[in-house]
Amino acid sequence: MKILVANLGSTSFKFRLFDMADETLLARGGIERIGAESSPWLFDIDGNEVSGSDPMPDHAVAVRWTLEQLTDPEVGCLESADEVAAIGFKAVHGGRFSGVQRITPEVLEAMESMNAVAPAHNPPYIAAMRLLSERLPEIPLVAAFETGFHQTIPEAWTCYGIPYAWTRELGIRRYGFHGASHRYIAERTAELSGRSDLRVISCHLGGSSSLCAIHSGK
Repeated sequence: MKILVANLGSTSFKFRLFDMADETLLARGGIERIGAESSPWLFDIDGNEVSGSDPMPDHAVAVRWTLEQLTDPEVGCLESADEVAAIGFKAVHGGRFSGVQRITPEVLEAMESMNAVAPAHNPPYIAAMRLLSERLPEIPLVAAFETGFHQTIPEAWTCYGIPYAWTRELGIRRYGFHGASHRYIAERTAELSGRSDLRVISCHLGGSSSLCAIHSGK
């Protein structure tokens, strides 16, 4: 069983292709500065690393181009994209959907409703998901939403100091992001310390940053 995992940034696309029979990495790669005049890319397929730069006007083009490379008769590692059993995404904001979800029209609609909250990330994800669902309709798409880890925040603490009607009607609330990163920090810290009841301040620092207060892994 081959699984393709994708991570989209506001101007980037990264992927890894695994053979889950023995959990080996078949290919990895990334494209940066999508939407710029030229987008640098790097692919490592079956241990053969190649790089270059080509125009990638949007994420849909980047995803389509990546599939072409993976199935290229000379450099690819797949005879057909149909060899992929499932495609997983690290996704940002699914509104009322959180955690791990099968991508359906209903989930995509919920993601679109959150475009104003996540304008740099949701539209590229939606474009990529729609492209893949049209190109590979038989392959299930699954999203792991960053907001999933934060579902244990008490409801009262998710509210901002604004009229509650804005929260109820417009969905303006504290959702929490970078959930996979904060979850890993919490679990790894507990593992290294030998304690599960820790109070931890997790700091995710990068192109976007967030802090998370964690107690006993939640």
